[in-house]
Amino acid sequence: MRLELQDIEDGPLKKELYCSPAEFPVLREMEKRHEARFYDPLVFQLRVQKSGQIVEIDGQLTATVELFCGRCLQLYEQRISGAFSLTFTPHPDAEEILDSHEGDEVELETDELGLVYYQDDFIELLHPLQDQLVMALPINPLCSEDCSGLCPNCGANLNHETCDCAKEPFNNKFSALARIKFNSSEN
Repeated sequence: MRLELQDIEDGPLKKELYCSPAEFPVLREMEKRHEARFYDPLVFQLRVQKSGQIVEIDGQLTATVELFCGRCLQLYEQRISGAFSLTFTPHPDAEEILDSHEGDEVELETDELGLVYYQDDFIELLHPLQDQLVMALPINPLCSEDCSGLCPNCGANLNHETCDCAKEPFNNKFSALARIKFNSSEN
């Protein structure tokens, strides 16, 4: 997945990419570990513009992924989408690196600035787009907002069945306050 710099010399470029999850190593690894399974196609809509040697990409991604619910552990499909912005800059030469270490100045790394290096006359999009896909995944995947989860005693999926386990009240450290009786005396 390369973007040739000569293609964006004449102004902004709009590009739509349809990718397979098999093209992304991290997504293949996630599927191998049964963490997530992405479905074809992964769609990236990109708007690319160049200013000097800086290349900026504003994009939108959409994908369908199969995840395990964080409450009931059932597989479910979820459509994910997200907007992102990437800024690419040429990889500095060795002389530029040496010049930047003169004096007592602190140099920020490209990761801290949100920049991605490119070399030669093209930009490799594989890893930046892969990162955007992974960051678009939900932190706590839920099959639905009202998912009841699993019974903590017998493990029954409470979305599909009921169990006969005794429901113990939540051990709240403030529950003792509920038993305090206050005398209300009016003067």
